Amino acid sequence: MKYRYLIVDDEPLARKLVLAHTSKIEGLELAGECEDAIVAGNMLRSKPVDLLFLDIQLPEINGLKLMGTLKNPPAVIITTAYRDFAPEAFDLDVIDYLLKPIAFERLMKAVNKFFDRKAIVSHFSTGQEEQKAFIYLKAERKSHKVYMEDILYVESLDDYVKVHLHNQMLITRENISQLEQKLPAEAFVRIHRSFIVAVKAVSCISLEGVEVKGKRLPFGRVYKHSALAGLKFK
Repeated sequence: MKYRYLIVDDEPLARKLVLAHTSKIEGLELAGECEDAIVAGNMLRSKPVDLLFLDIQLPEINGLKLMGTLKNPPAVIITTAYRDFAPEAFDLDVIDYLLKPIAFERLMKAVNKFFDRKAIVSHFSTGQEEQKAFIYLKAERKSHKVYMEDILYVESLDDYVKVHLHNQMLITRENISQLEQKLPAEAFVRIHRSFIVAVKAVSCISLEGVEVKGKRLPFGRVYKHSALAGLKFK
């Protein structure tokens, strides 16, 4: 699933920069660009989007007033050169408030807040079909969509974490405790300060540790009791 977004800014270079940044992030799809709030309002009423990158100082009416005209406004990330409107913007429940010039890392952080708000780590149903649960992981300056069922184990090494999947490995700067919070406890178990394993990926288990796809992973002393319980080992 991709979230559709609209860029609204009267400065062509500013729109170009936001587009350059967002094109690097998986899970987003450009719906269009607008240079004024009136055109944006008409577009949003006819073809709603999920996310709006919105400048404040626009011709005719400003971006915050545009939000007030929409019956069901999308999630909004403000992109502006002015600090003064931040309190008013957050009163309108915007996702984030970015000051120009906008660095990629700062925009990606804002988009990840949007992903979190959309409850990306979830099971949900559409009609008769249950969708696969997934998370987004930041790696190589992109946000990668990772299905829970593809994760074998997570390995922490110094200041980065390796996420081992069935067919690849991702390296992220998120710490292992942050990832532990994202993963459902019924499907993943912390066995060591440096390891989280997918329960269904464990092929062998002993009092010393587990084996996942031929790799032996030890229990940590602090985690051993809860890990054995989580793995239902008797």
